[in-house]
Amino acid sequence: MALPKLETPTYELTLPSTNETITYRPFLVKEHKIMMTLADVDIKELSRVITDIIDVCTFRKINVKKLANFDIEYIFLNLRSKSIGEIVTINVNCECGEKIKHEINLNDAKIVKDDTIDPVINLRNNLGITLRYPTFYEMFDLLANEDKTNIFKIVSKCIDNIFTDETVHTRNNFSDKDAEDFLQQLTKDEFNEVEQFFVKLPKIVQDINARCTKCDKDVETTLEGLQNFFQ
Repeated sequence: MALPKLETPTYELTLPSTNETITYRPFLVKEHKIMMTLADVDIKELSRVITDIIDVCTFRKINVKKLANFDIEYIFLNLRSKSIGEIVTINVNCECGEKIKHEINLNDAKIVKDDTIDPVINLRNNLGITLRYPTFYEMFDLLANEDKTNIFKIVSKCIDNIFTDETVHTRNNFSDKDAEDFLQQLTKDEFNEVEQFFVKLPKIVQDINARCTKCDKDVETTLEGLQNFFQ
């Protein structure tokens, strides 16, 4: 006699980048076991596992590899909250040197957006570019690579088009190397303007207010970035 099929609850959330509603399910036991091994993997393997799990848990109905970095972080926090529980214990560093064990509720995390961010950047006269949000893989690559020139590689990948008054060069008309060569020709002030798009990217944050029992002081800090929510 066949064993019974178990029903898995589903939930909905809204993607921060597009306001699209998606459906997801919690981790199953096999996925939870994979999650338990993530503490010892390198950053590239971590990004691969996270995106693979999100792909499965969203029923392979969204293109995970093209999602913005903060979309992935937001989905994953919701998955973790619904699958294992919303309470996570983290270490908060006090200026006295003490590491404070502090519980946070993942449901209190929020997406912070800078209203001044604009993907369309006018560089000079009639020349400008349109940018897209970096993906989860690209942001991991940027944060994990200490090579200062790596920013050019990431930014070049995120150029959707280059335009003048007469022409729009779309992404399928130029390579990453072409885009990188283009960026190298900008003045420092122009490239700084491009960099501001990435500095002001939406991010998932949570404000923390802990109490240090060693020095009897309040410690206020803010968590940013997925890795800081799971120490």
